[in-house]
Amino acid sequence: MKPGRGRGVSETAIPVFSTATSPPSLGNSCGKRHDSFLRAGGALLVCALAFLQAAATARAQFIQLISTRKYYTLYLSASSQDGRREPLLREIFLTRFRNFGPAAVLPVYHDEIPQQPYLEYRDSIDGRPIPVQKIGNQYWDNIRFPGGQEIELRTDALQRVLPRDPGRKIDFFEDTIQWGGWRPPIDDYWIVVDLGKMYASFRQTPAFGMGGGPPPTFQEFLTNQVVRVLPAGYRVQGSTVWWHFQRISAPLGSSTLHVEWKAWYR
Repeated sequence: MKPGRGRGVSETAIPVFSTATSPPSLGNSCGKRHDSFLRAGGALLVCALAFLQAAATARAQFIQLISTRKYYTLYLSASSQDGRREPLLREIFLTRFRNFGPAAVLPVYHDEIPQQPYLEYRDSIDGRPIPVQKIGNQYWDNIRFPGGQEIELRTDALQRVLPRDPGRKIDFFEDTIQWGGWRPPIDDYWIVVDLGKMYASFRQTPAFGMGGGPPPTFQEFLTNQVVRVLPAGYRVQGSTVWWHFQRISAPLGSSTLHVEWKAWYR
C-alpha cells in the first residue's frame, strides 16, 4: 500500500507504497464565472497539496512501518462450461505500524494493475473491516493511527491474471515493492509466493509431455515451466519461493515482484 501514497509485506510478499496523484484537471469555461472557478480551484489545489505535504511529513517523522508480510497464492479456477481454466491470484498483506506521535488519520492507497483486475478487495485494521474507496485504478483508505500505539493493516484481495503473450502462451503477475515514506527502520519485510496449487494442477495434466514417466518434481516444474522470477536472491522451500529483508533503513526504495510462467492450460 502506498502512503497517500502506498502499502506493506508478510512472510510471502511485500506491499506497495506510492505518492498521491494530482487532482483532476479543470474543464474549459468562459467569462467571470470561469475566472472565479479557476480561483476557487486554485485555492482547493493549494489546500490539497498542503494537506498531502503535512501527511507525508507526519508519516516520515512519526509513523514507523514495523513489518510487512505479503503472501501470494497462484492457482487455476474451476473449469468453466467450455472446459477452460484461468489463473487467479490470492493476496494477503499484513502490515504493522507504530505511531510515535499524536493520533492522526492519513490516506493510503493500493494500485490495481490493468493486467490483474481485482475481483475482490477488502481491508481491515486489527480485525475490524474499514471502508475502501476505489478511485480510477486505486483503492484508497483513510487509516487512523492512534498516538503511541501499534496497528495492523490487513488486505485480502483476489485478482484475475490476464494473458501476457497469448501467441506464446505466457502469463505473469507482478507487484511493486515500495518502502519509502515511513519512519525507518522496517524490521522485517517478507514476500512469499506459493506455487503449490499451480504445481498440483500441472501434475494432473499430460501437458508436461513426460509420457508414462513419473510426474515432475517441484524443482523441475520451477525450472521448466516458470520462465522468470524477480527480484533475484529468492529462496525455495517446499513449493514456495520467498524473500526476507531485515532492518531496512533507506528512506526511499522500490523493486518489482515479477513471476512469469508457461500457460499450459490455455
